Amino acid sequence: MIHRLPTIAGDDATVTDVAPPSGFLAGVRVLDLGNGVAGSSAAALLASLGAEVMRAPRPRQDRWGPTIDSASGPEAAVDLVLDRQKRAVTTQSVPDLEGVDIVIADGAVPAPEPAEGAVLVVISPFGADGPHSHRPGGEIVAQASGGLMATIEDGDGTPVPAPGYVASKAVGAVAALAALHGLERRNQAGGPVVVDVSAQEAVVFTAALPECAHVMYRCPGRAGSGRYLAPSGLFACRDGLVRITAVENHQWRGLRAALGEPPWAAGLDERPARIEHAELINTHVTEWTAARHKADCAALLQANGVPSTPVNQPSELLASPQLAHRGSLVATRLEGRDATVLGPPWTVGPGAAGSPVRPGLTGLRIAELTHVLAGPIVGALLGAMGASVLRLEDPERLDIYRRSGPFADGVAGPERGAYFAVANHSKGSVLLDPANAAEEVAAILAASDVLIENVGSARLHRLAVDPATLAGDGRLTLRVSGFGSDGPLAGYRVYANNVQAYGGLAALCTAVDGAPARLGTVLADPLSSVVGAVVIAAWALGPSRSTGAVVDLSMAEVVASTVSEFVAAASTDDVVANAAVVRTVHRASDDRWVAVELRGDQCEQAQAEFVAALVATNRADDAAFKLQGAGIEAAVVRRADELLGDPHLAARGFFPEIAHPDPDLDTGRLVGLPWRFAGEGPVPLKPPPALGSSHPDRTRTTHADIVP
Repeated sequence: MIHRLPTIAGDDATVTDVAPPSGFLAGVRVLDLGNGVAGSSAAALLASLGAEVMRAPRPRQDRWGPTIDSASGPEAAVDLVLDRQKRAVTTQSVPDLEGVDIVIADGAVPAPEPAEGAVLVVISPFGADGPHSHRPGGEIVAQASGGLMATIEDGDGTPVPAPGYVASKAVGAVAALAALHGLERRNQAGGPVVVDVSAQEAVVFTAALPECAHVMYRCPGRAGSGRYLAPSGLFACRDGLVRITAVENHQWRGLRAALGEPPWAAGLDERPARIEHAELINTHVTEWTAARHKADCAALLQANGVPSTPVNQPSELLASPQLAHRGSLVATRLEGRDATVLGPPWTVGPGAAGSPVRPGLTGLRIAELTHVLAGPIVGALLGAMGASVLRLEDPERLDIYRRSGPFADGVAGPERGAYFAVANHSKGSVLLDPANAAEEVAAILAASDVLIENVGSARLHRLAVDPATLAGDGRLTLRVSGFGSDGPLAGYRVYANNVQAYGGLAALCTAVDGAPARLGTVLADPLSSVVGAVVIAAWALGPSRSTGAVVDLSMAEVVASTVSEFVAAASTDDVVANAAVVRTVHRASDDRWVAVELRGDQCEQAQAEFVAALVATNRADDAAFKLQGAGIEAAVVRRADELLGDPHLAARGFFPEIAHPDPDLDTGRLVGLPWRFAGEGPVPLKPPPALGSSHPDRTRTTHADIVP
């Protein structure tokens, strides 16, 4: 059952703007301070879970983020969308507010003092300590210094800025989760609690996680989606572009069938052959897609098991049958204008009260039926935050990163998967007996509070797992999938780049000449994981923690939320997606790239020419330093290998060393949590589990017995 109300007017594409259906954070009071999009986004996410959010007056200038002056032209939808569920308070009333649980300060000057009994979340470009802690920065600095921009390139390999405030919204999701971790600390030990959130670290975690794992574990080949075989990429259709990703051999066979078994495809059934003949394959696939509409291409390929999705413009999302079915398009008013905005990227099915009441995150018992990235990272985050997390692993269907790597040093082994390590730390592992898998899963779920799953309905059915039944027993199930578990696209097979195409991000990532950029990041996976962890933490900490529910999270809707202001702007008049800025990338004298953001008068031609000349005649670090001194936001574009060697991240211990479960490796490294408690070091992480290491005795079936 989906808790969203249809519009009275009968428009089946939208629903009315109603209160959040979950109410997981009902009674929690949040104050949103400062001028940063990240902090505003964090507060908006908490509001969508039922928190009461108060918005302090936005200062005209701030230390970290952009200054948005909407008085001189059309209003910026980024502010209107993020603030629509908040209650404005006056400057005079802010100091007198009592009973505030969480204060989110992003760019507030001076930084507020923590109040007794409150959680203060401070967001800054590089964190509160370390050699770069004093450096300023906003969206462009986060994109460049956090590794996101290095994963987006034009045809010549030039980095391309992401649209709007994608990085800041990723930071906001991380800050919301950090706030709930702080709330857990306050509830356990009292307050005040101060949480330090680094925008750079948040972007590394959400936008460059596989790339960092690839470097840390010395994996051969290209990282992330760069390792995909032909055909993989954007292909032109009659009405736009379609994203096709046929990686596995069975997907290639499906593509051959969809194309009518063409003669040119003979002899290409194995991966090495498709690598060698990539140009031939892409040429013929391009000829096939050119004569068809993008939605038809995607539907036919999906019918044959090939991950494929249309590349949507933000305006096209307003007519999406999938978003309409799930009630994701919400009719509202933005400053007196009729508009359509995106609702939360999840639906909530109700359950019944259970017992006992859970105490919060610490000791929360979580079982996982997950694979790849989006599901496992949810459990890793919550495990690091104090929950007891257990992977349930089927020897006949092991996680792809256990089976296929990429592996540390290129040497195969179930413990040597680089991506598996960074996505599965801080949890245990049970190796199921295929002959008794359903019984073992049932016993473990009976001793669990939460189930995280992204394996799909068919596999759940084989294991006799029914999320609705668990909800009726007072348990929470988080379901993570590309499009959600219902709707016309619910069964679509996707990778991160497919949902990034459908959700509007890929269409907005364009080179200077307007050509589509190569979007190499798998942002959709880690960001969806952070959002999923926020929902579970909200349930565990709020008043609903004794009542079951099924939360159905759509990765495509998470992606769409990163460009939600573009969707809202497409739905109404006299609103622009964002305030006018110009973002450029220039090559420095040492052949590295410098990203620059110009605002207001800085956008004049003479200033732009000055910036280009300065960067071209200086080393990248020197150019960025000089531009920052002149009041121009700039940063060096950093790749994963540079992040691993970054002295600032090293000083903050962001890539912690752990005892690795593979004895030949001895030690390994992980990507840390992008927040910490003030005065403390990084949040400790535990190693990823060896396969079956938490199940020494099959007669033990309680959570306490089998989790280390």
